[in-house]
Amino acid sequence: MEIWRHDDIEKDFKKLSRFSAPQESLEAWERLLLLKGIHETPAIDQIPGFGENKIYKGRVVPLKENVGKSKGYRVIFQIAGEYYKILVFSRHGIYKTEQELRAIIRMRLKEL
Repeated sequence: MEIWRHDDIEKDFKKLSRFSAPQESLEAWERLLLLKGIHETPAIDQIPGFGENKIYKGRVVPLKENVGKSKGYRVIFQIAGEYYKILVFSRHGIYKTEQELRAIIRMRLKEL
């Protein structure tokens, strides 16, 4: 498997610029996912409601911060063939509602 990032992930990093190490945290999580796979990587759940698309939510522990997964980052990704496609990288509170996040996921899926 390989990891591919949506072009708008850079915009997500800009929204997270007030936090210590968002990019390093995502890179560490990506290495863990590639090493262990989707079934052995902790804190990954499938998100229902996207039809045939297999969309997953993972929790990422923030590096250089003294908080756990629950207060950390969220990564939304799709499994498509031999790729994990990272669609959204966020943190609790960046998006106001779950519906807003779902709308962003749908929009980014259309852009693929």
